[in-house]
Amino acid sequence: MRSLTLLTIFFFFITALNATTHTTVSNGDWDDASTWNTGQVPNIGSWPGDEVIINHKIEVDRNLSFKQGASMTVNSNASLEIDGYLKLEGTGTFLIAVNGAVECEEVRHTAWDGSLSVNGNLVVEGKISISGVAEFNTGGNIYCEKIEVKGSGAFTSKGGMIQIEDEWKITGGTEVKISNTEIVVEEKFNRTGGPNISFIGGTLSVGEHFVGKGGGTICFDGTVVTVGDKTELKGSVIVSIGGRGSFTSDKIKMSGAACLIGKGLGGWLNCETFECTGSAYVYCVDESCWYDADNDDEMPKQLDLGSGSNTVLPVELVYFDAEVAADGMLVVSWATAVEINNDFFTIEMSLDGRDWTAMDEVIGAGNSDVELSYKWTEENMAVEGTAYFRLKQTDFDGTFTYSEIESVEFATAESEAFEVNVYPNPATEYVMIQGLAADAAPQIMLINMQGQNIKVVSTDQGQNTRVDIPTNLPAGTYGLVIQNGGMVQTQQLVIQK
Repeated sequence: MRSLTLLTIFFFFITALNATTHTTVSNGDWDDASTWNTGQVPNIGSWPGDEVIINHKIEVDRNLSFKQGASMTVNSNASLEIDGYLKLEGTGTFLIAVNGAVECEEVRHTAWDGSLSVNGNLVVEGKISISGVAEFNTGGNIYCEKIEVKGSGAFTSKGGMIQIEDEWKITGGTEVKISNTEIVVEEKFNRTGGPNISFIGGTLSVGEHFVGKGGGTICFDGTVVTVGDKTELKGSVIVSIGGRGSFTSDKIKMSGAACLIGKGLGGWLNCETFECTGSAYVYCVDESCWYDADNDDEMPKQLDLGSGSNTVLPVELVYFDAEVAADGMLVVSWATAVEINNDFFTIEMSLDGRDWTAMDEVIGAGNSDVELSYKWTEENMAVEGTAYFRLKQTDFDGTFTYSEIESVEFATAESEAFEVNVYPNPATEYVMIQGLAADAAPQIMLINMQGQNIKVVSTDQGQNTRVDIPTNLPAGTYGLVIQNGGMVQTQQLVIQK
């Protein structure tokens, strides 16, 4: 028995070596041998299965089934048009590159290994059925009549757009995870079973009917969900809303042990008509509010699931800093730990600490519960002496708050007359700087072509200052930045080895 198994493995290994790569050489028909660089039509129906690379516009007037180990790549600005269905079986990998396109009547993804990745456009007249173990990944654009996830199907989206004319149906599968994707389902979102579903960011617009039933969870984290007509939650399904996202539906009906809860930062629940039966319920973060069959008529039409008092947390600043860099550039930076309904930031400046002028606006993240960093720079600041900076944060509803004030020292007009003599230039081991003010300790640094600061050691030698060049510094052109007595001077320095 063991020898038979080894013989089988050996057979498949040898036949796999006979797989051929077929690349298109011109626009044309799939079944025309002259379309391919090999002069042969690809073998995609039997072991070992060939590899197909499409760089042109290719048409197929029949169904196309990839079996065994057959694989395909549709490259950028290429297309595959199938007058029939596209079926993926076996173990192949399939890629639609950015700006690549596949059009067909139906997609049947039943493969038990490998993957289908859509980074370009997939246009399907009918249904996309995902039932195999192999992954279905998209970051591009999908247009179809229906998507169905069942069996062992796995569906992941990391951007782009999904537009479904009829229904998105989930009855099974192993994973459904959607992040930062714009989704439009014109009629019905219908989840009746299968894995937990995760939405992170993005939008979900359902034209008519949202159904969640069975067990498991449907999690919306920072996602804006809009249902045109009715939402039904049944069985023991849990729908959670966090990240200051929102769920809006004209009618919401809950039954069985279904629950709709706020998590983390919570979010908004908006509905005109709300009804609970059985042991179904709605509660805010930490159970600060609770609505069920006994008090469902008391639930407000707009409910903040983050707190029972509907109080929105402010934007939380980690730090705010303003400084002048060695090259004279103003750098304003800050970071947030939490952002809720944050529209934009305004950098404001004052010369006397009383009258403030808006310098620029920076768009905020909207809603976030992770640390985010921001930076704003300005090269040409016509300012001398001390200036003051603060950050104004404005919400979507127009309310705003201010940060603490930071002061910045700009060089005065005297710095324009500040001149030094740097020699030797080009240099190898050291340079001498002549002309520094004797009553102030100089600050000297090198800046490479990538804008990185390089620390150097300087020694006062009477009328001159010696600067040692690090031995491991590569040869090239650098900026020598000298700060002395409130004055700044920058000179180009060539280092040779």
